[in-house]
Amino acid sequence: MKVPEHLHINGRGLDQNFTLQCKLFRSFRLDELDQQEHSIILESIKFPDISCNWDRYSVAQDIKFRRNGKETDGCYSITVETAKFEEIALPVHDPINDSEYPNYAHVEIRIKKQTDPQDHIPEKGRKLNSKSKKMMYRQNLANKALIEFMAIA
Repeated sequence: MKVPEHLHINGRGLDQNFTLQCKLFRSFRLDELDQQEHSIILESIKFPDISCNWDRYSVAQDIKFRRNGKETDGCYSITVETAKFEEIALPVHDPINDSEYPNYAHVEIRIKKQTDPQDHIPEKGRKLNSKSKKMMYRQNLANKALIEFMAIA
């Protein structure tokens, strides 16, 4: 699959100007969906450092243009407001500069510390020490996720 031109970096810089209504797209496989509830199962939500695509620079279908992306993948979205739930995390624009799979729309949802200065960009790999907060965060994300298009078998 050829990566669409709008996902190429093309000399563009970082952009941290998220609005609360911006959508973040995330792929899922059919086995990551609760068939009765039609919702994302909690165990499939890897947190922190959740990889997404930002709707400012992509469309839902673009989740397929990534390393290990599949035609059968589905897509759900959450808003930036959901990603920032209780100030636990923060979306970070983190373009992927890969010769085969460039992705200017790439965002990671990273752990935000209470002590971080206002404009601090959290680094990748931070841990959340509270298992209950991590579970609460993942549950909120699952509850608010909107299926953009369904995964197929």
